[in-house]
Amino acid sequence: MVNYKRFLISTLTGAVLGVACIIGVGQRIPGTYADNIVYLMGVWAMRVLLGMIIGLAEGIVFIKGEQWQKWVNAGIRGTLFGLVFSVTLLLIDPFFSFATFGAGIAYGPITDLISTGLGKKKE
Repeated sequence: MVNYKRFLISTLTGAVLGVACIIGVGQRIPGTYADNIVYLMGVWAMRVLLGMIIGLAEGIVFIKGEQWQKWVNAGIRGTLFGLVFSVTLLLIDPFFSFATFGAGIAYGPITDLISTGLGKKKE
């Protein structure tokens, strides 16, 4: 069953981090923000999609049975999803930006840890 609170928090976190990504990418690429609006919106959309996928991935468990396992799982899950989305973005990136690649790997666990902490189900 989908935890809608987690999904919403994760998607919003992805959107906010996507804005941060637009600001960072926009400063590194040639031209103005208006010249690169399609590319920048694509980067933002990838971060929002990363947040949505992480929001739906609560049931993926790598380590079982420990008291702190939900935090470790959130870190691993976020890193793996961030890596997958970052590789995808890097392969289609005309500027081949490793800073954007690294940011995506960092944004994955940040998003998952925030949504794990704030998206608890009511019991």
